[in-house]
Amino acid sequence: MSTFLTDFDEIIDRRNTNCAKWDTMAKKYGRNDLIHLGVADMDFRSPKPIIDAFSQVIENGIFGYTDLNDAFYTSIQRWIKKYNGVTIPEEWIVFCSRINIAAGICINSLTETNDKVIINTPAYSPLCDAIIKNNRVIIESPLTFKEDHFCIDFEQLESIVDENTKMFILCNPHNPTGRVWTRDEIEQLATFCIKHKIYLFVDEIHANFLAKNLTHTSILQIEGDIQDYLICANSITKTFNVPGIIVSYMIIPNNEIRTKVANDIDRIGIHNPNIFSLAAIEAGYNYCDDWLKDVCAYIDNNDKMVRDYILKYMPKFEVMPREGTYLLWINYEKLNISEKELEKWFLEEANVQVNMGSSFGEDGKGFIRVNIATSRLLLEKVLKRMKDAYSLI
Repeated sequence: MSTFLTDFDEIIDRRNTNCAKWDTMAKKYGRNDLIHLGVADMDFRSPKPIIDAFSQVIENGIFGYTDLNDAFYTSIQRWIKKYNGVTIPEEWIVFCSRINIAAGICINSLTETNDKVIINTPAYSPLCDAIIKNNRVIIESPLTFKEDHFCIDFEQLESIVDENTKMFILCNPHNPTGRVWTRDEIEQLATFCIKHKIYLFVDEIHANFLAKNLTHTSILQIEGDIQDYLICANSITKTFNVPGIIVSYMIIPNNEIRTKVANDIDRIGIHNPNIFSLAAIEAGYNYCDDWLKDVCAYIDNNDKMVRDYILKYMPKFEVMPREGTYLLWINYEKLNISEKELEKWFLEEANVQVNMGSSFGEDGKGFIRVNIATSRLLLEKVLKRMKDAYSLI
């Protein structure tokens, strides 16, 4: 019998709910029979304390303009203190609606047109878009694979940085590879940014999804001069599966940087949070620790099941090590087929939709990204579909 507070095995029908993961993808492919494991949100009900907090908002019956309250700041401070061991002053916390928006604002506020911004590739495409759409030059730093994990190539970084390089964007845990950077790597990157006087924007939205026995080193744990270059962005939306409420925040230690960014947020007009977001932050960051522990254990079990099944029945798919996130990065190069051919196989033979690696850039080719934050019963169905069609590849 499950000991989880939530029935994660429950298959919840998300179709016809304006769901990006299911409805938008069904519309894209013109089919309603696909199982979708692409968009990175979870198919689990959010924690009951958050649902109860939403119910209280609804019962009030008035959905007026909402302002940040003290609990917004104290809840974030509590969470960071518990999970990172760092005490954050309230004034360091800057509200923003989404991390992708925060990245764009910081790029626009802190750099100039045609300045260069470095990002590790393969890369989560909205972070790349934040660079390109703000008329900055994207500089790719491809991850290398050695000793069973992806690594930052610091020698290559030194070869590509110049006086026009103004920012580095880091994703930790990394999306899509699932790598969780060690403290040594974080410190080395901080030293690199200090040396070259470039801003460091760190997206830590997946930080609470860690494989068993893994530890996440937040950039906030690194003291010293890096705090004069740092923007750390995070959100509750992945952690408690509430991305639809649209809320995030930045931690910016340096007053000058913080003022520039806050002024641009004000100029754009991002003044008020969603009325449900404050309820979610207070409930999530204060009363949902046990739910998070349970969902991480469930995802770990899903990971093992998928990994074991693929190794046994579909060995030409190679599942990369997952240290963080609820996403699997899977190499298919042993199949010796093109991405277009593999995508056709998934859609027409297995009837499953996943993210193809090229959506994360050229360095993503040869891989697929699979979201395993769903019912194990659904994953079993996916795996059987793939196994039955495997001989047709």
